[in-house]
Amino acid sequence: MYDPASRLYHIGVITGDCVPTRDEDDPAYTRTVRWDTSASRDALKQSSKNSLGGIQTIFAVSDEVMNDLRSATGTSQPIPEEAAGEDASDDNEDARAATYDNGIELIKDRVNQLDWEDMERLVAGLLKAMGYCARITPKGPDGSRDVIASPDALGLESPRIAVEVKHRKGVMRAPAIRSFIGGLRANDRGLYVSTGGFTREARYEADRSNVPMRLLDLDGFVRHYVDVYDKTNEETRDILPLTRIWWPA
Repeated sequence: MYDPASRLYHIGVITGDCVPTRDEDDPAYTRTVRWDTSASRDALKQSSKNSLGGIQTIFAVSDEVMNDLRSATGTSQPIPEEAAGEDASDDNEDARAATYDNGIELIKDRVNQLDWEDMERLVAGLLKAMGYCARITPKGPDGSRDVIASPDALGLESPRIAVEVKHRKGVMRAPAIRSFIGGLRANDRGLYVSTGGFTREARYEADRSNVPMRLLDLDGFVRHYVDVYDKTNEETRDILPLTRIWWPA
């Protein structure tokens, strides 16, 4: 089972028989599972990532992929780029044959490989594609704002969006969100982008904020990026280029 928020594949063993549920409106069958361990997607070979995708359906996992999963248990460290390159030649063909959810996971893999400067530029590019004028704030103390966006180029019209971008493995916790909210002005809108995700308490802080606030984890960011990709400028596409895949209607 795959959890896109934590980017973990949970590995278990079926321990029970197939039992029908008693819900007449939504009938289903269940089996008990003993969950043994978890493996980080970031620690897998590229070929294994292409094969597994988001695991939205039931399918047989090859011995090679299963061995890679077992090797990745207990570590979240990505494999070296040299090792990843061994499988890169088949990446384009695999991506073209992938399902939509698998494609999303492959894009998330690419985003994780970006440095923090490109990530900030990518966030600004996303906001520009959504119709805002966005600029990256100068380096140094910036009042907890990495990107400022507004309807006009001068940043005088409302809504004015203050954006914090955290491009790291660790999840963002409530104190960081609380500090960011505290730096917002009364008429501001807040957007906090964290590729490492958020804790439940951090999401609660955003939900109860008096200032309109939105949290975007890696999965949410990539899905928004895919939705507006056709409207992105050339600079943004240079950072994260995508290929459209056509499917029969």
